[in-house]
Amino acid sequence: MPTLRKEIAESLEQNSLSLREISQLFRIREREVLDHLQHIAKSAHPKKLSMEPAQCKRCGFIFKKRDRLSTPSRCPICKSESISPPRYQIID
Repeated sequence: MPTLRKEIAESLEQNSLSLREISQLFRIREREVLDHLQHIAKSAHPKKLSMEPAQCKRCGFIFKKRDRLSTPSRCPICKSESISPPRYQIID
């Protein structure tokens, strides 16, 4: 039986998922998902954990340079807290 991290990695190889989607799929807290994603990012060789950046729903600002895996709390431009979450996928 594969471990939870392996199951999450297999899901990310097939689909692009957000923290909430992973959390609901595996019935774990989003903070636990972040811990697993950080480990998967380090151990996914030769593949790579890719992150589609978060985006402000109000002004459209894209968080391209953000290295943290968590969702930003607010937009630096318009200060809106309505942020679409980043999506994660494992690519070759």
